[in-house]
Amino acid sequence: MLCACGIGIAGKIKGGMSLLQRIAAARGDLTGDGRLETVTLFGVRPAGSIAWQQITLEIEDGATHRRTRLPLPQDAGYDPQIILGHMTSRVKEDVLISVDSGGSGGVGYYTVYSWQDGTYRMIFDSESFAAAFPYMVTYQDQYVVRAESPANGMVYLIDISGRDEAYLREIYDEDGRLLHDVEGFVDPISLLYPADVNRDGLLELVAWQRISGLYH
Repeated sequence: MLCACGIGIAGKIKGGMSLLQRIAAARGDLTGDGRLETVTLFGVRPAGSIAWQQITLEIEDGATHRRTRLPLPQDAGYDPQIILGHMTSRVKEDVLISVDSGGSGGVGYYTVYSWQDGTYRMIFDSESFAAAFPYMVTYQDQYVVRAESPANGMVYLIDISGRDEAYLREIYDEDGRLLHDVEGFVDPISLLYPADVNRDGLLELVAWQRISGLYH
């Protein structure tokens, strides 16, 4: 697995706005033909800002040198990175792009492209994943929070009895009964990384999502 972190290369300034700049680059065999493709992230960074805009993925074929520009569902954010790894095949690598949103919830934007049937296809993006796997979060009596995923039927019970008294008094009476109905929510993915969880030579995607209640 190869990771290329976001290192900007200074571009020209025109009208107070930076021109397209190279953010990060990595090389790997994405098609399985034994040739190394060059994967590059380009973007625009306004003068005086650390945030990137108009982030675009470009892949140069190792054999033909043909360049393909690929869009990202979210093309603005901080610290864009490229990670190459064997996620769908042991003979070719796939491309994972991560971009930090910079928001208070610590949400990240993640996109995976894979070479399939002679073209690059987007096989994962974190926004579509979050929309497909919503959660229902409800507070229960006796200091319990219940988080349920209707999509896969998983239910998680979280003991919050260790929270500070001031917080619990907003929700429960002295006997641990709810004062009123309280609902929470699950943030989109805050961290996603590839790991060979099954020890089979292929990388699974491990995602972290934060459950929030009264406060974010």
